[in-house]
Amino acid sequence: MAGRRRGFERSDKRFRLFQYEILIVFAILIVVVTVFIDFAILKRTGRAMKEKVSDLIAANSRQLELNINSYLERMETVPTLLFSDETYYLYDETDERMDEYDKVKNEETISNRIVDIGLMENYVDFGIVYSDDHKLGWISHGTQDLFVNDESMYDAFSAYIVNSKKEDGWCYGINDNSDRIYYIKRLNPNAILVSSIYTIELSSVFVYPEQLDEMTVRLINEDNEIIFSSDSSEIGNILPDDIYNSIKDGVAEGNMSSGIITDDYLINTNSCYNGWRVVCSVPTKIILEENESLKSFTIGVSSIMALLFLLVGQLVIMRIAKPMDGMVSSLQNKAEIDRLSGVMNKVAFQEMVESELKKETPDEFGVFIMIDMDNFKQINDRLGHMYGDQVIIRMGKLLRKLHNNQTIIGRIGGDEFALYTGCNDISKEEIESVVTEEMEQVMSAFAEEYEYEREQCDLSISAGVYIKETEDSDFEDFYKKADKALYTSKKNGKACYTFFGKEDKDEA
Repeated sequence: MAGRRRGFERSDKRFRLFQYEILIVFAILIVVVTVFIDFAILKRTGRAMKEKVSDLIAANSRQLELNINSYLERMETVPTLLFSDETYYLYDETDERMDEYDKVKNEETISNRIVDIGLMENYVDFGIVYSDDHKLGWISHGTQDLFVNDESMYDAFSAYIVNSKKEDGWCYGINDNSDRIYYIKRLNPNAILVSSIYTIELSSVFVYPEQLDEMTVRLINEDNEIIFSSDSSEIGNILPDDIYNSIKDGVAEGNMSSGIITDDYLINTNSCYNGWRVVCSVPTKIILEENESLKSFTIGVSSIMALLFLLVGQLVIMRIAKPMDGMVSSLQNKAEIDRLSGVMNKVAFQEMVESELKKETPDEFGVFIMIDMDNFKQINDRLGHMYGDQVIIRMGKLLRKLHNNQTIIGRIGGDEFALYTGCNDISKEEIESVVTEEMEQVMSAFAEEYEYEREQCDLSISAGVYIKETEDSDFEDFYKKADKALYTSKKNGKACYTFFGKEDKDEA
């Protein structure tokens, strides 16, 4: 920012020189030079703006990648519950030696377990398919209708088990179907688990700031098929050639993340852990719309007001710099704030805490607090997900109300929040006393705010507190130690807080 201001000052001096030295004799030449300089400034500003917006797109693309990875991992974790009992995963329906009565009893047990597990997520399909195409659980008619002319469902899905270590795989577009995403997991040599969700479910994952509403967000597979897009008409199609040609070199080289600025697009792509990619793109002309209007304005003013060259030049520069800097600053702020809770998102929170840690001297203390809502799942199950969102919103407001500007507040998970406060000119013993008082206040305020939810769903909060030791300066250390203390609070019955280092005492 300072460098750009210095550039404006140098341009301003040149403008004055042009005015004083050339204006009287070469009025027409001044107009030409003014237009030339204005174009140069606008071009430079446009380039700088593209770079800044590209950085914002990259930050959002990374956040979306983290979101989809978290979502996919959750979809993979639920089926692993079938491995809790050999009856579920070793049963082989094709074994002719098995007694018919045993088959019926085993399948009844497995079906009941599948129903219990399948209700944990919004599955469209959740069932077991055996090598003879016998099925347990629920395999929807929509999925069964994809297999015609005696095509084996077991063979078709087995072909997508490409991860030899985990014996699983993801598939999309099977038999040209674009409505669902399938996750396949092998249970035994003759049985596979088939689960699926509607692709439209991903809309809850792909959330980005309203200031980037012109950005198109896509999730593509290894064959460049669009699994999900903010432009729903694209779903099931192949990634447009102009976008693919811009990112193909980075994909071929195996880059996990890459940003590209072309004449037509600002593009950023991030690779998910299962090989799929998040691709975000914004047309360059959208970013430069304001810049283009300023260019036309500059030409007109420069031509008409040649004698007032210096004044007009200064006004144009101010008109260029201030609105753009303000807009980019606003976009940056939106990129850092968690949309639901109104506090910092995980990435921004970590960056802010790391920045504070670098400023602190070794003998200064800091307090890192992890707060997690107990039994939050019951809120979603009993009162609905929209009500659950409101609970998160109120939690963000409550934390902001209880803490001053010295405290950094972030939402680092679904119902998990973190706080960091640097403490100067105070001893560790005094800090413990202050933090204890603060946590009691938080606990009391939470109980008052969420009295209804506590009565209905036993909602409460648990916390873990870590006070910085002199040798600590790493965010990850703070996080792990506070999280360990939080775990102790959970283990000790929830609705309490624990200081790191006092776990053994508390447990005793």
